[in-house]
Amino acid sequence: MDKRSAEPKEFQRLRVRWNYLLDEDPAQALKEARETSSNLSPRGEVHARIKASILIDAGAAAGDTKAIQDGIALFEELLSRFPKDPVCHYNLGNGFLALADRQPYTGSDWFLDTADLRQKARRQFLLATSFDSTEVISSQAFTNLGNAFWKAHRWVEAYDAYTKALEHDRTNGVALTGAAKVLLHCVQHRIGNPKILRSVAGRHLKSAQQHSDKIRELIGSQAYKDLTKLFPQITDAETRYNLTHASDYEKFVARHRLALSPTITGLDCSLKRWDSLRIRSLTESISSHSGVPALIAMFNALKSDFLAARYLAHLAFSECFPDRGLYSDTLDYAVYGVTTSILSLAQRASIDVLDKIAVATSEYLAIPSETLVYFSNRWFDANNAQPRQWHPSLLPEIHAGNTALIALAELSLDVMRGGALHQKKAYRDASTHRFTVLHDIGCKPSRPSTYIEHCGIAEFKSQLVESLQLARAAILYFVEMISIRETLNKPTAGQVGVLEVPTHQWIRGTGEEVSSHPR
Repeated sequence: MDKRSAEPKEFQRLRVRWNYLLDEDPAQALKEARETSSNLSPRGEVHARIKASILIDAGAAAGDTKAIQDGIALFEELLSRFPKDPVCHYNLGNGFLALADRQPYTGSDWFLDTADLRQKARRQFLLATSFDSTEVISSQAFTNLGNAFWKAHRWVEAYDAYTKALEHDRTNGVALTGAAKVLLHCVQHRIGNPKILRSVAGRHLKSAQQHSDKIRELIGSQAYKDLTKLFPQITDAETRYNLTHASDYEKFVARHRLALSPTITGLDCSLKRWDSLRIRSLTESISSHSGVPALIAMFNALKSDFLAARYLAHLAFSECFPDRGLYSDTLDYAVYGVTTSILSLAQRASIDVLDKIAVATSEYLAIPSETLVYFSNRWFDANNAQPRQWHPSLLPEIHAGNTALIALAELSLDVMRGGALHQKKAYRDASTHRFTVLHDIGCKPSRPSTYIEHCGIAEFKSQLVESLQLARAAILYFVEMISIRETLNKPTAGQVGVLEVPTHQWIRGTGEEVSSHPR
């Protein structure tokens, strides 16, 4: 995590000595912090904020759990008085992550033991960005959110978070190296086009190297030394996707990183079908039923649902729908018509993909189920045991090292009530079971009703893009889960039969080649 608290410049002078001590003598930094008053008077509030952040940062460096807890308590008290202070939300998120990191790593059970703390941290980082009016806090909060995703094997979301951090501050060397690390991970695991991934990673690392002082400032000298190990992987080869002649739709997909391709950045418009993500292989017993596995049909359906949601979102953003409806105005700046309804449809469709992934996982792993399967109840023990336990049917896979299952499970926690991403599901539920009304000015209804959810149209569009990114990440984790399991369970002896599954387009006679089919 970033060691520097995201604070206005006039407060940073107060931290100079303690920042120095964080690297040189964290125990002394803690001693001096504890001796500082945490008076919450208007003048003392600044000191309390700095004291709390030092308790967390130095506590993490010195392995002092009590100091971290004291820092968290102080920030929670500050937020009770200043609930929209982005600095406090940012640092509180750091505190929850530091407390989680104090728990010894015990393999997959560590993710269960620390789930609540890390979920709280992710929520605080997003709250910091929502209340922030500066670039610095948002950039650092998205960076630490990316770090949290990365540690939970959520590499697709980590890349999205690092990219958002760079949108706020192009010189953020920690975000630059984080993004490069994700792309090099993809190269190592043969996910996507290695030439493109290395080229983009190289550009990130070059930029990070140019801002090395900023990296030291953010994370300290020792952590900087660890990051410099990535610099030798800088490549001079420049490979870029050319979007000069791309359509508006292709630019929309590339800009928001929504292509369903193993190469998670950029868009190869030279391909006729650039949404090329597919299940590469499935292994079944020789006694299995004849025919193509049902999982192929399931994946085709959930993939096409996502692509439909994405295209509808693009059209709604472009307002390309004809509308012959005549509507009564509600005198509250609400917007009615086909476009707003299509936005709601796209939002619902993108979140519905998550439940379909849970069902497809049940099919693939042959998990018996006596209840309806949802994304929220697939990954953990159905009896809501405390402390939280993995679903018994997933235990062998998780213990064998299937990290993609952990990523899906962690994502489900963020979508649940109280999670960092719950608002996206809340919009889906509102438009499905009640009514959603969008406004282009303000968000105050002419007359309130418990059956109507009101939202600003700009905010809803932003949530829709993030929902599409969320669904895309989940689909990529799902395919990764299958790939990992197929690798772990690859037959080493006996007879193996192969069933080639051609593309749907080839079977339908479009003339496309039968290349790289799953089997």
